[in-house]
Amino acid sequence: MSVWSTISGWFNRPLVNVTFTQDDVAQVLGQSPAELYATQPHLRTVISFMGDNVAQVGLQLFNRESDTNRVRVTDDPLNALLNRPNPDMTQFDLIRTLVSDMALYDIAYWILVPDASALSGWIIRPIPPSWVTMKLEGDVFSPQSYKVQPPSGVAVTVDAEDMVVFHGWNPKDPTSGVSTIRALKDVIAEQIQAWSYRTQMWKRGGRIGMYLSRPKDAPNWDDKARERFQRDWKEYQDNGGKAGSSPLLEDGMTMNRVGFSAREDEFLEVTKLSLQTVAQVYHVNPVMVGVLDNANFSNTREFRKMLYSETLGPLMQMVQDRLNTFLVPRVSKASSPYLEFNIQSKLAGDFEEQASVLSTSIGAPWMTVNEGRARQNLPELDGGNQLVVPLNVTKGGQSSPQDGGEPIPAEVEDVVKRWFARMKRSNSSRKAAGESIDWKRWERELQADLVSSGIDQFNAGIFANQANAAAMKYFDSKEA
Repeated sequence: MSVWSTISGWFNRPLVNVTFTQDDVAQVLGQSPAELYATQPHLRTVISFMGDNVAQVGLQLFNRESDTNRVRVTDDPLNALLNRPNPDMTQFDLIRTLVSDMALYDIAYWILVPDASALSGWIIRPIPPSWVTMKLEGDVFSPQSYKVQPPSGVAVTVDAEDMVVFHGWNPKDPTSGVSTIRALKDVIAEQIQAWSYRTQMWKRGGRIGMYLSRPKDAPNWDDKARERFQRDWKEYQDNGGKAGSSPLLEDGMTMNRVGFSAREDEFLEVTKLSLQTVAQVYHVNPVMVGVLDNANFSNTREFRKMLYSETLGPLMQMVQDRLNTFLVPRVSKASSPYLEFNIQSKLAGDFEEQASVLSTSIGAPWMTVNEGRARQNLPELDGGNQLVVPLNVTKGGQSSPQDGGEPIPAEVEDVVKRWFARMKRSNSSRKAAGESIDWKRWERELQADLVSSGIDQFNAGIFANQANAAAMKYFDSKEA
């Protein structure tokens, strides 16, 4: 028997019914993934960040007319289905649920069935992975049906053709993923234990915080004097009449503080490390979820661009491919349709960045007065539909094709000015004597100055190269 004959036999071999519950897959100290999401702030922070940021991008339907032409489709049943997947959800809700299920369980399920009452003629109902308890019949690569058991209700069997399944990679099972909670179980368990310890300390620990002491040679108190002092001291506590004022101590008494601060116990560092670890396992840059130790304006802007390429890009591509393979052919009426996340809308930058790029590329104003007023929800003006071109800007007459481009940040400009003044003093006499100038050294010095001022290494290199080139031109000119 050939190898392929043996392998093909796997497809025809009935699958022994496999029973599993997703909540049992990744238990951490007796808590299921759903309970961990509800109680662990770092896990919830990262998962909700991923779900919300993918959901806000939105899916667009196109029809491929040719290899070089595609047309946006807006009147297809698939558009109606995604905009209103079921009576209770919007497209945002649907995609956020999908991404959150993937992040928590590494698998997600949609039931896709015809529905005559729906505008699209179809309905999508996402099923919590913890409800899918069995894979029935079929073979090892494709079950024939799934058993769905809600926590309260009757179990139903759903045919595999009515189920759209999204899953990650599992080295042991080609039909499911591996919950990320497994990789985080030690970190999450540590946080649970740490928070439990702190709670126990607050509930059961001695809340002394401060105590009063009297010198050993202080005169003895009788019961009346002790009661008087205790009564007077209570006036400085809580809601007493003297609370907040300075007490007058007697007989050389001193106030002494006891206990450890959060800094001494390193609670803050442990908490920060936990959030960083959870973010790294999900491939999310910690800066994007609030760890701002090394954040500055330049690298934060770059991290924002990376979010929809390196961070969320692979997940969004997987979702796109599954939808185009298993959902689009069943629902869409277009001839050659495909769905695509509108990632360009997020990578294009804000309006200021887009305006700067367009102005530089075109070399002239590109928006009319009425178009600008429309962005501010203001009414049109007569004669406002013509482009206003400044008198000093004619076709091809700008002083530089970079006019209107993005200005150099003020902190960069200040550093460059100081560097240029220092370099000019040092090199003017050297040039007059006919000696060569080590331009590479000056470029490296400027890059180091920019990095010290808070500019990231990459952008500092770009600014240093540009400034160094301008300085070389200056010294080659008659002005120098």
